[in-house]
Amino acid sequence: MTNLSRKATLAAAMLAVTSLFSVPAGAQEARNIILFLGDAGGVPTLNAAGIMAHDRPQSLFIHSMPNVGLSDTSALNNWVTDSAAGMTAIMTGHKTDSGMVSVLLSGSGGAVTPVKTFLEYAEQRGLSTGVVTNMPIWDATPAACYAHVASRKDKDQIFRQLLSPRFGDGVDIVIGKGQADVIASFAKDGITPEQAFAKAGYRFGNDPAIIRNAARAAVLRDSDFAPIPAVEATIGQLARNPKGYFLMVEWDMHTDDPEKGLKHVIEMDDMIRRISAVASKDTLILFTADHSFGLRMGGGKRNAPLAQQYAAEAAKPGATIANNPVIGVEDGHTGEEVIAAASGPGAQQIHGFFSNTRLFDVMLNAMGWKKED
Repeated sequence: MTNLSRKATLAAAMLAVTSLFSVPAGAQEARNIILFLGDAGGVPTLNAAGIMAHDRPQSLFIHSMPNVGLSDTSALNNWVTDSAAGMTAIMTGHKTDSGMVSVLLSGSGGAVTPVKTFLEYAEQRGLSTGVVTNMPIWDATPAACYAHVASRKDKDQIFRQLLSPRFGDGVDIVIGKGQADVIASFAKDGITPEQAFAKAGYRFGNDPAIIRNAARAAVLRDSDFAPIPAVEATIGQLARNPKGYFLMVEWDMHTDDPEKGLKHVIEMDDMIRRISAVASKDTLILFTADHSFGLRMGGGKRNAPLAQQYAAEAAKPGATIANNPVIGVEDGHTGEEVIAAASGPGAQQIHGFFSNTRLFDVMLNAMGWKKED
């Protein structure tokens, strides 16, 4: 083969790969994107949750979404990622080291450079934005949407960046946990969270009901809340913007407490089912996980509810979550691929095997935006 032939073959191959993840000419662009992020919601966890809840396989609404692929989750420095690097890859299109939030190492001595997030792209273009989570609002997954820090533990800096955005006016609707954390953080500056958030234009409180009457609101609490009403109210506010919106909804699916983690899978699945039914047709709905977790179904008979069988094994003397033969858990993140599932404009880009960084490109392409260097 001549050098010219090799170049032509390579160019054709690169064009074919690019076309797999591009929006076809004439296809409808998305006006809105809702990213549902199941933290630690790997394939084994989704499978076990569906069978525990419905006693049949592939019974989640997620399993019915029309476009499905498998996403690599590795960090830049580790095969098994944490949430900080995992969500950074999704939100910025760049892999980074574990523990880092939407930044890249830029030299010796630990210096870092911020990387623009998809939420910041949306803010720069005048869209409304929201972040909803059942975890602390400063935690790695939500923080990767709007903050840039070298350590995911730097909650003081994360709170301050939330209120001092680099683009637009920042996240419009914020719902999550961390009430005690935010009080302690701003106390160091001699102010209350109410004062800090009011100065940034937010209505601040601990009841998600305030979202219905506030275009900019922050709800921080230390207890669980009803997810579907909170997400519906958030979308109701964000959708008032004729330019569109971006919403990230995170739900914790870690199964170090298996029953709690699997219950959270069902909660998010119910959310996706409901929002898929009411969202406008120009909305790309995307589900994925930042990483998987060490849960495995090791047994169970089909002639009795799996939940009963799991509970019976858990009640035996000496039983632990690790040695339960029905659903066992090795408490830790794992490195296998996770599901990405999508519906709506741009969803056809989700298929096959790809890097978690590709999900950033999927969202950009769905909106018809160009990637910036």
